Amino acid sequence: MRVADRVSPPPILTALLAQLVAQLVTPAITSAGDDPALLLQGALAALLGLALRLPWWWLPVNLLFPLLAVHTLSLGLPPWLFLIAFGLLLLFNWNSARERVPLYLSNRDTWEGINRLLPERETLRFIDLGSGLGGTLFYLAQRHPQHHFCGIESSPLPFAISWLRCRLRGLDNVELHLGNFWREGLGEYDVVYAFLSPIPMQQLHDKCRDEMGRGGLLISNSFTVPQNPPDESITLNDVRQTTLHYWHFGTARRRGVPTRRSHAGA
Repeated sequence: MRVADRVSPPPILTALLAQLVAQLVTPAITSAGDDPALLLQGALAALLGLALRLPWWWLPVNLLFPLLAVHTLSLGLPPWLFLIAFGLLLLFNWNSARERVPLYLSNRDTWEGINRLLPERETLRFIDLGSGLGGTLFYLAQRHPQHHFCGIESSPLPFAISWLRCRLRGLDNVELHLGNFWREGLGEYDVVYAFLSPIPMQQLHDKCRDEMGRGGLLISNSFTVPQNPPDESITLNDVRQTTLHYWHFGTARRRGVPTRRSHAGA
């Protein structure tokens, strides 16, 4: 079953439900001034969100949303500014609400760490699932012109930016697609890279296991698979202390606790 097909509603809809319920309940509890009542509404929404099992980072969002929304509206800004802001957020995070995969941007240290993990082959095919602005692909493609690099991005604006950057750089060994990477067959790729979220990782691991050929490699930035520990994990010495987890497919898996190593950043 694809992540998009899960029965549980997207977090943004759950958060909206919590806000609506809190807005109905608040007048029955207090007749205080605007700000106290808005803070109470936010606190109720935050508690409801926790009860509905929203991720922890929705707690401050629900808490502050009523207060910030009302004060922002009081500034008297033109309505079209809010429409533009909403449109930009939607174009940048097209896939976040449905599949719970926000836009993450990796840094140069991470690109170099991925570069060190690439198999030593004459040619290979590499795919970035959720390629964002294309930074990872462009860094690797410039250093390995003999390899083929593919990126799939579901959000229109990051895809458009990455497509333009690729054309300006003249990278003939990079291929970019706008779409849903769950529909992409992975059998033709040697390396799959993903910087997603904890939610789809089990499904992605199973997809790679079922579709990739012998010697296939899955690299995950930061997120692992609890039921299938990585063959190895490498922690980089960057500001984020980024950890790259990777799994080999079609070869004997290592037994026991996965190895952890540290590498200095580039």
